[in-house]
Amino acid sequence: MFNISTCAKCNGSSFKVVTQEPSGSNFKLNFVQCSSCNTPVGVLDFFNTGSQLEDQKKQIANIGSRLSDIESALQQVVQALQRR
Repeated sequence: MFNISTCAKCNGSSFKVVTQEPSGSNFKLNFVQCSSCNTPVGVLDFFNTGSQLEDQKKQIANIGSRLSDIESALQQVVQALQRR
């Protein structure tokens, strides 16, 4: 049997995500609210942290690859200069 989440205030079972920047805050939050009475039932980060970490991981790998290419090119330059 499935448990259906319900709003503690009105017993509604439909929810929505609303982005707000609370007063005095420097960042946005996603509030999970009851669709019927707008009572907040939860708060989520505005940004998807997992997605951001994956993007950063890919960027770091790309930088590492580029540094490796630069290192190889510099070694070739050093070898060419040593042959002179």
